Amino acid sequence: MFTTLVRTGQKAILRIEDICNKVMGSEQNILYYHGAMPNFFLWVLFLSGLLLFAYYMPTLEGAYQSVEYITQKIPYGDMIRGVHRFAADGMMLAVWLHALRVYFTDRYREYRLIAWYSGVALTFMMMLIGITGYVLVWDERSFIIVQELEKLLAAVPVIGAGLAHAFINDNTISNYTMSMSFFIHTGTSFALLVVLWIHYMRISRPVVNVTWAIGCLLFGIVLILAGLTPATSGPEAVFTVEPKYFEMDWFYLWLFPVMKILGYELTWLVLLAGATFVVLLPNFVKSKDHEPALVNSNKCVGCKLCSIDCPYEAIYMAPRTDNSRFKEIAVVISDRCAECGLCVGACNFDAIELPFNTSPVVMDDIRIAMGVN
Repeated sequence: MFTTLVRTGQKAILRIEDICNKVMGSEQNILYYHGAMPNFFLWVLFLSGLLLFAYYMPTLEGAYQSVEYITQKIPYGDMIRGVHRFAADGMMLAVWLHALRVYFTDRYREYRLIAWYSGVALTFMMMLIGITGYVLVWDERSFIIVQELEKLLAAVPVIGAGLAHAFINDNTISNYTMSMSFFIHTGTSFALLVVLWIHYMRISRPVVNVTWAIGCLLFGIVLILAGLTPATSGPEAVFTVEPKYFEMDWFYLWLFPVMKILGYELTWLVLLAGATFVVLLPNFVKSKDHEPALVNSNKCVGCKLCSIDCPYEAIYMAPRTDNSRFKEIAVVISDRCAECGLCVGACNFDAIELPFNTSPVVMDDIRIAMGVN
């Protein structure tokens, strides 16, 4: 059943890609930059975040006033704040698009497991950054978030009280709470770059940048959203007033309705189960035994196309010792081969094949996935 679901998802992804190719052309197909789009939004977030940081005061007395000052007094401050907010939503949306395409196109197993696991870690880090970003506004929603996070942390067995105390940094919410939230928001953002490097480590030529056209399109969408739906704050948080304002951002704040429905202990169980499911997801579709690509020495002409196209540096060229008129032959490093088939497509001489995925089989699978007879 799960395999059928994956096959259905793969067909849907390929159909959408085909439509995008017809509308945008293959060079500007936005789905071919599914891994680069989160990077684009990340740099927009860093730049807009630095501009906001210049005027932000991470204290209970100054946080709300400084955010309002940025929004109302600084030239284009409301647009910068809006860009920061909607770029964050865009990044999360792009990450989920990236994850779905990677999974449904079977680009997550074997040699690419590190990329999958680091991607899961990056997603959790983004959630943490997004939630603490809403705390820094310090309106009534921020107050509710801090209260709920304290209770959620306190619900952790054995160490919960210590975690809650470390987050609040006192028995009551204070300036230390804002300092901790600001530290988590900025510190995790820079730590994210390290995990992002690990995410790319297995790929020799990752696509990390979108084209100018796609970049202008994405930034234009963010600007339009920032202009049409300005980022605003709720009433300022006051300890003597029961907070009621809570505008929902379903990309980052979905956890709080879950806590309200399930309670704190059960929420932890759901989060743990969800994290386990995502981590083990690569094992849900049965994989055949590892069979790296094989080189037919009688057909290899030493053209190097397979080694150039291999994104995992799993193929190198070695001098021939069989008295062939060709000087080099492709050699496959089996432990690095991800069985992606790019080498098969690169070779014009049918000199390299996957044992259980030869060219005719792959073409038949593509036709079935695309619904072509």
